[in-house]
Amino acid sequence: MMKILGLFGGQSTDGQTYQLMATMLGAVKAPNTTEIINLNDYQLQPDRYQHPNAVLDQLEAKLDEADVWVLASPTYFGTISGQLKQFLDCMRPRLVRMTKKGDSLPGKYKDKHYISISSCFASAWDNTFTHQTDQTFRTIDKAMTTAGLHKITELVLPNTWREHTLPDAKRHAAITIGEKLGQKSRKDDETLKRYLLLFGMIALMSLVTMGIQQLIPVLTTSFLWRYISFVLVFFVLLASLLHYATFMRHKRR
Repeated sequence: MMKILGLFGGQSTDGQTYQLMATMLGAVKAPNTTEIINLNDYQLQPDRYQHPNAVLDQLEAKLDEADVWVLASPTYFGTISGQLKQFLDCMRPRLVRMTKKGDSLPGKYKDKHYISISSCFASAWDNTFTHQTDQTFRTIDKAMTTAGLHKITELVLPNTWREHTLPDAKRHAAITIGEKLGQKSRKDDETLKRYLLLFGMIALMSLVTMGIQQLIPVLTTSFLWRYISFVLVFFVLLASLLHYATFMRHKRR
């Protein structure tokens, strides 16, 4: 049995971001349990030396109990809401452990899992090209990965301007994710997956590079030209793919 905890950082529970998270958690199957925390209900203040912080203690206990966290925030001015940012800032000393040099390392929540949800007024295609929600997801990812959590997936809802109900496609996507949560234990070590992905990228780029060389015979007139052209073309293609995978991987539609 697993517990899934929703953390809502928007301005209103009537909005579609909250609806999307509630729909996802509502699809979680028994005996797994769910709970939603509306961060607007808490007076979040940072810890002070030798001063008990009952609010953060309460939230920390709920984070301890949960196996999966679902962090939901609309995108405001290109990033997460103030409520969620305040939560992450105040909880930082409890999410990570600090070294004497000030480095942040995974703390007691290492190897838990999380899902991120966001929305924006921009249309699906506008979000694709202007990247409205990218920084929202990156901010959440930065905090969670620093704390040692593993990402399950993310869900974005564009085109929310003057809309009050969830589109059927997004509702079904949220339900599908919710139904799968808690079905089986998740692997925490993704090292093998990363190596396989890297191998696949190198194999694909090598094939494309050799194909380009065959299309431009001047690049293969000598061993030196063949070597130089292969390195340059391979570098450009691989750098482009890595840029896409690193900076443009978020779902925007």
